[in-house]
Amino acid sequence: MVRFILFLLVITGRFTSAFAQTGELKIAVAANFLPPMNQVKALYEEKFQSSLTLIVSSSGKLPAQITNGAPYDAFISADMKYPERIYEQGLAQQEPKVLAYGSVYFWSVKPTITSIEERLRKAKTIAIAQPDLAPYGKETRRWLQQQGWWDKVKDKLIYAENVSQVNQYIATGTVVAAFTANSALHIESINKIGSWQKVEGTSPLPHGMVLLRNSEASEFDTNQFLEFISSPIAQKVFQEFGYQLP
Repeated sequence: MVRFILFLLVITGRFTSAFAQTGELKIAVAANFLPPMNQVKALYEEKFQSSLTLIVSSSGKLPAQITNGAPYDAFISADMKYPERIYEQGLAQQEPKVLAYGSVYFWSVKPTITSIEERLRKAKTIAIAQPDLAPYGKETRRWLQQQGWWDKVKDKLIYAENVSQVNQYIATGTVVAAFTANSALHIESINKIGSWQKVEGTSPLPHGMVLLRNSEASEFDTNQFLEFISSPIAQKVFQEFGYQLP
């Protein structure tokens, strides 16, 4: 009887699909990386008939959740120091790897930007991701200090928890200028508002990923995700959102 049931499962294809079906993965993602990861998620779920849940926050906040036992399967940060710290604490399955490099962009509500300095001088409100938590905010602060603008604009700054909130400020007209990530240029709700310019003199931001020991997923699932996110399919998505490949 058992052999007969297995035979029926094979000929109907259900036996094969049962073993091909994979479980849900929980991926902690830096806020700026959400736009490309939404596309990667759709491609992954279609290919493997699986499920990805993206937990989004600033790179600086997610490590605390991981340290406190959050059951995430992987962590993608906009600053390599965070996944490296997770690895040093023994909370990672393997050493972190760089997926892509991001860039800081300046946005202005004005239709053209003659110079970032001019817009900084005239802008009454400027959004920036929290420098102590968000790598894009940290790099923006470093650049403003280097250019001698920090003390001139610090009273105009409106701090956002992360890049996603900066983009919300742009979309709602809360600010007239902002520093954000390259991925913002590919978000339809905001990319046609005002004007955009890459901030020359800022450093590329390495986005690193690490698989976590506290994962509740199978080794097969986590390795499958690692292979997919490193594949040309995922890399093409990152490039389409303005990220540079390592």
